[in-house]
Amino acid sequence: MPLLGLHTRGRSLLNWPILVTLSGILFLIYIFRKKQILVTDAPVILNLLLSSGLNETLSRFAVAQAAHETGGFTSAIYKSNKNAFGMKFAGQVNAMGVKNGYANYSAVQYSVADFVAWYTRHRISIFSLPLFITNLQSYVRFLKNNQYFEADEAAYLKGVTYFYNQIFG
Repeated sequence: MPLLGLHTRGRSLLNWPILVTLSGILFLIYIFRKKQILVTDAPVILNLLLSSGLNETLSRFAVAQAAHETGGFTSAIYKSNKNAFGMKFAGQVNAMGVKNGYANYSAVQYSVADFVAWYTRHRISIFSLPLFITNLQSYVRFLKNNQYFEADEAAYLKGVTYFYNQIFG
């Protein structure tokens, strides 16, 4: 009597539902793990931003920006440099120096402190007062006008919006 499932021909297509099911389960585990990273890191950064003096709205926008800059807090720069905002090293007060071309921090809270310092320095301009930052689009425009990123503004906005919706619903 032949053993079922050991045939290489004939009924091998009958095993496809099992492979598809297993692939789906692995995909769901991957998605859950990715969301879990967002769930654990985003609140920490949000609380650090709020305690630094940013209001709730700006803090949420900044968390979405940080998630975009770090690929959902999974990038090598975030993990090894503890750099939540993808900041290049430009003599930041709280950075330990440069590592892999980016500012390197001993802890994420120092990265957040440097971002808040950058924001504070740049919000003074009459054209970028926080009063004009009412939505993600105006926040990204503020960042672009102050040369925070080099990417296309529409593409950056799309990425920040994606992570904002993932984190804050």
